[in-house]
Amino acid sequence: MFYREAINEVEEVFELPSGGSLKSLRALVTAAHSILKDVEDAMLASVNETFVDDEEVELKEGDVVAFFPPLSGG
Repeated sequence: MFYREAINEVEEVFELPSGGSLKSLRALVTAAHSILKDVEDAMLASVNETFVDDEEVELKEGDVVAFFPPLSGG
């Protein structure tokens, strides 16, 4: 399942306070879309088209964040 299909959205805009982190954005997204709560810890994230592991990365105005399901390959 792709997240955008689960929430029926392609793009959303969230306002974060100054110094807001990826972790705080993830919490806002899952609060807005409870269907994602069960997979919150498995969601991969990219900021400005670069995958990031650091949940404490500070987001700046205009940053583009995308959440993805876990990747697998074979």
